[in-house]
Amino acid sequence: MVEYHAHVLTLREVRKSLAAASFTDATLVSARSTIESDLSVAGDYAQLGTLVDNLFAHAVSDGSELELLHRAAALWTRGLALYDDLASVRDRLEAALASPTDPGAVDLFNAATNDAQLFSQKASAMLGDVVTLRDDVAPLSFLREHPRQLDEPASSWDWSNLLLGRRTDAVVRRLHRSAHNTATRAFAFGAVAGYSANAAGSAYLGAVVGGPRRSHRYRDRLARNSIGSWLARTYSTPSPGQLAQTIRFGSPLHPRLPTGVVKQLEDALAGSFDLTRAPPLPDVQLGYRRMLEHLNLLDGFTRPAIPRPPQSFWSSKLYGDPSNPPQSLRTQDVGFSGDPGGGVSLGNNPPGDVQPGQSDNSSSGTICGIIVAILIIIDLIQAFVQCIVQWAKKQTCTFWDNMLLKKLWEKDPPDPRDPPSTSSVSSTLSDLTAMSSSDQVTQLIGFLFDIHTQIWEALDRAYHFLAFHGLIFPGSLIDAPVYRQFTAAPSASSWPRRPVHNAVNRYHLYPNSPLEQPGAAGGTFAVAATPDAFLPLAVGRIALPLWEQIVRDEQDSANLDLDADRGFLHQCWATGKSINDDPVDVVVLPYPAQ
Repeated sequence: MVEYHAHVLTLREVRKSLAAASFTDATLVSARSTIESDLSVAGDYAQLGTLVDNLFAHAVSDGSELELLHRAAALWTRGLALYDDLASVRDRLEAALASPTDPGAVDLFNAATNDAQLFSQKASAMLGDVVTLRDDVAPLSFLREHPRQLDEPASSWDWSNLLLGRRTDAVVRRLHRSAHNTATRAFAFGAVAGYSANAAGSAYLGAVVGGPRRSHRYRDRLARNSIGSWLARTYSTPSPGQLAQTIRFGSPLHPRLPTGVVKQLEDALAGSFDLTRAPPLPDVQLGYRRMLEHLNLLDGFTRPAIPRPPQSFWSSKLYGDPSNPPQSLRTQDVGFSGDPGGGVSLGNNPPGDVQPGQSDNSSSGTICGIIVAILIIIDLIQAFVQCIVQWAKKQTCTFWDNMLLKKLWEKDPPDPRDPPSTSSVSSTLSDLTAMSSSDQVTQLIGFLFDIHTQIWEALDRAYHFLAFHGLIFPGSLIDAPVYRQFTAAPSASSWPRRPVHNAVNRYHLYPNSPLEQPGAAGGTFAVAATPDAFLPLAVGRIALPLWEQIVRDEQDSANLDLDADRGFLHQCWATGKSINDDPVDVVVLPYPAQ
């Protein structure tokens, strides 16, 4: 099962190839003219049709992943707002202290100082939510096991897995039989593209993962999202939010699947399956709403710009003497939080190494950096406010060295449950003029830039944490080794691999588990083939031939396993006994079998 960008791109390529095809059969020429007209009017329905698998995945979900994504998006929005707040505080403090006699400088300083205290309060309030989200995401419990891997009979599979592993070709054909107008014909055509994207794209997924989704669900999710980011960058596919707008039907506040599509889906399932031997049909309207929510939430994760250095006046004072560099708040070993160290390194890979290292795992991608940054900024603001009076008197602040800053982490950090103290700051012109010449104020300006940079790094690490755990796409992180490994096909000498022991801690590495016997056809793609290598197969080997057969009312195709978990073009199958047998008793199902 592939992700959104792969579906969008496959539909685009199928349409281009159909338009360029040289047909001599008058039936095909006429049908192409009709469907091209339909697509020009109802392209949104076609795009929706490619996402039938995603629609049903959301419909049968327990909602836990979407709930985690909602929480992550809310925290991300708060984090970005805090980051911007600190930028505003820095701008105003630097301007006021650099030119204390300017009109408005005193008001600017007082407002910035009071806003800095509000900033630390907001930051403190985030800590509990950050820790809870980390603990809820890290186990990856929102990715459920495949029923085949649990030896469950197909009659108990959910509809998402049924549509990927049973009667797949039949469903697509039935969608066409149920299409009676422009919109439903476009939807059915989109379903052909979605079918081919899954069949061919999953074969590529299996190759780079080392085995099928049922055996390596964590690694499969990481690979799927990585491939999506690579395709999005390479082919400029629409963002998830733009896709959501394309496939949005109904009123602006209450999106609904069109009635004709709902009936088309129900007719196709009833015509393809014996519904008495399957679970109850899911609520596709619920699945549709969830899919739109998912797409829109994904669009909210944007990485902020790197913070600007201190303004020129302060940069000169801070960095003008190379022999006397400014102090730093950076820590290299923060044991209490579980963070393996400062900085943003993702493991121990040498630069340019395509493969992830042993340390490119969930611990190295934690969001504990946010916790560290918040604790530092709380302490820094408290020290700053307490020092204002002494700085105004041109005195050295006696609070400074007693705070966390001097000997960072040599004592217990502040308890995040204790809210930072606040006081209203109302400095005068003489106060501001006096304190602006203090060396400790210069040090403060440097510390604020330092912590601003650390918050940027913490957000960057949080983004990696969410991407690494499969909640969001890696996006611009795609060139990091842990994601880039999925953008070049490996040697197919050993495929597929059985599930890995302790997979939660090893899914970033190619599986070292025994081969699943009998070996399957994993060599469809050349070594180092990029993710778009599946497109010619999806279009030329599956989509167009199937469309031609449907137009001619011919029946000469098979139900393809859309997880491709026995290799490219493998048909839907069952196990004679247990999936854990060695070798597995692979039983290819006849076309009518459910």
